[in-house]
Amino acid sequence: MRGLCRAWTSGWFIAWMVVFALLTGIFGFRANELDKCYLKAADRFVAGENIYAPTSDGIGYWTYPPGMILTVAPLAWVPEWVARVLWGALLAAAAVVCVRCIVRVVMQGVAAAQERRRRVIAMIVAAALAHQVILSPLTYFSHDLIIACALGVALWATVSSRDAMAGGALGVGAAFKVTPALFAVALLLERRWRALVVMVCAGMLVTAAPDILRGQWRLPLVREFAQIALRASDITSAGGGYWHSWNPLAQNLSASIARLTTPTPSGDRDINQRDWSLVHLTPQQRSVATGTAQAAVLGAVMVVVLLGVKRNEEGSAPLARLNEFGALACGMVLLSPHSSNYHFAIEYFAILSCVIVAWRTRDPFMVVCVAALAILGLPSGRDLVGNYAVDAMLIYGKLTAGALVALAGCVRAGVLLRAARVPP
Repeated sequence: MRGLCRAWTSGWFIAWMVVFALLTGIFGFRANELDKCYLKAADRFVAGENIYAPTSDGIGYWTYPPGMILTVAPLAWVPEWVARVLWGALLAAAAVVCVRCIVRVVMQGVAAAQERRRRVIAMIVAAALAHQVILSPLTYFSHDLIIACALGVALWATVSSRDAMAGGALGVGAAFKVTPALFAVALLLERRWRALVVMVCAGMLVTAAPDILRGQWRLPLVREFAQIALRASDITSAGGGYWHSWNPLAQNLSASIARLTTPTPSGDRDINQRDWSLVHLTPQQRSVATGTAQAAVLGAVMVVVLLGVKRNEEGSAPLARLNEFGALACGMVLLSPHSSNYHFAIEYFAILSCVIVAWRTRDPFMVVCVAALAILGLPSGRDLVGNYAVDAMLIYGKLTAGALVALAGCVRAGVLLRAARVPP
């Protein structure tokens, strides 16, 4: 009884209640992803229908991996207002758990009071720099907070030498959104076989679970999603049924390159009245440029992983692991076939690593990276600067640029960590 009382009065439980109340009260009953696709897909799933089938306008409700439907399927059995409350509670829990895991990792092994204060300030500064990408999934009431939670749990489990738990969290994350599968490459390079095996098994089990629960052993949902993924289909009208590469909301690397090298398509919106491209490339030239850029990003991510291997083994795992997860998070959003603004919340891992390392080392390159992230993170909501200015920044890949800067910072931080210039 005493333990239960302590749990109910703990700071983290109070934090969950506050986040739950604010998140649900402010965003929960507005038009968002919950009513646009989550609840509709849940109803289809419970009714035994194909959640990937297009609607009358040709746009499907659901283009996420089949495993993600498990998070929303129970909402089909309750009234809509209850579903909104329950979903808000889940997202709030995911956010708080993620924050708690990050705090525990950042503070691990830090005994000096002054350094602990610095780490707290660093986390607050990083949150300020990343406030737009953090607020975005809150506004959309989207499941990206669950993905962030999976990465947070995996980070804490990795630092705590709980490889099975880390693999399980990453496997579930990959089953929910695919892009965390990039961590499998890192686990392979690090020869963390237990984590890799658990990740693959957990990912496969959760991916197949919706079909198995409905007794469909031929896995039709899995096969349907594979076809959807190859078409890069969109669940909203923003992409006209598909995420067109010129759509300003698409901030993945390939889409930003396409906008900068393709003539602006005609249209009724103000942004369609001029050509925003910097250069016009042929499809073949654009393919080469995109492939080269993606290879460079993947190479940078793997460099960070490899730089962190020795440092992790020598006992300075917390900062090295945070930096590694930050680089992988940047790779997730940059290399994805589609990344919109609410997908970039996980960039916080990279920004926090950059802030901590820049503060500890005063390295000029790290300072420049943090300064660039501060400029890119300046408040730029549509109610502040207007729709045209926001669209212009998105066309030129503001979020893409931020992720590239954060990734560059992670590479430099990896070098500094490997050279033992950043104490644990």
